[in-house]
Amino acid sequence: MRRVLTTLMILLVVLVAGLSALVLLVNPNDFRAYMVRQVEARSGYELKLDGPLRWHVWPQLSILSGRMSLTAPGAAQPLVTADNMRLDVALIPLLSHQLQVEQVMLKGAVIQLTPQTEAVRQANAPVAPRENTLPDVPSDTGWSFDIGNLKVADSVLVFQHEDDEQITVRNINLRMEQDANHQATME
Repeated sequence: MRRVLTTLMILLVVLVAGLSALVLLVNPNDFRAYMVRQVEARSGYELKLDGPLRWHVWPQLSILSGRMSLTAPGAAQPLVTADNMRLDVALIPLLSHQLQVEQVMLKGAVIQLTPQTEAVRQANAPVAPRENTLPDVPSDTGWSFDIGNLKVADSVLVFQHEDDEQITVRNINLRMEQDANHQATME
């Protein structure tokens, strides 16, 4: 019994020392520019993070940020603003200084679907045809996104068509998960 207890204590000390070393040696602010570039490269949206990024180690290793905003290309206002953003990250890739985000959580977000937050197409940009003349492939049905898990808690949705009244939906709690086939499920 004493050997088992000693082994567990050694493992606990090693785990605490390893997480402490990781938090002290890897600065989450080193990933700020990388995250902004990746969001813009993959979606065209501009990610803005206010304040320093910091670690959160229990119960999931995470990077916490303060206020954040996500703006569509050419839009006058951000599409999404949030008081807090949490990125749950994988531990093993961090040891080689790589960021692998497992879940994005936004708390206190304001999602605005208004004419001011819509992307503005550049005048010289090519125009896609209105109708899809290609046959539907079973793998093309459904909706997909580029984040494994997205959670939005205690948030507000503002919706407005052009020249209409705004409709506000409060207390939005949303969870979206993407499977291996890049199919999203929403709760």
